[in-house]
Amino acid sequence: MRELFEIIRANPWPFGAGLFVVILMIIAENFRRGIQGDGAGGDLPDFDDGGGCGDGGGGD
Repeated sequence: MRELFEIIRANPWPFGAGLFVVILMIIAENFRRGIQGDGAGGDLPDFDDGGGCGDGGGGD
């Protein structure tokens, strides 16, 4: 762990740039959700079968 901190201390720009990108992506995602609504629906469609799945009838 100490070696990792020494590398970051010696050359902080790549780590700082990565952190900046992550923060920017989080802000962009929140901004997009604010425009499109609350994001409750998500990007996937709702595969609701209406409750009719599985009851095939009783026979005669």
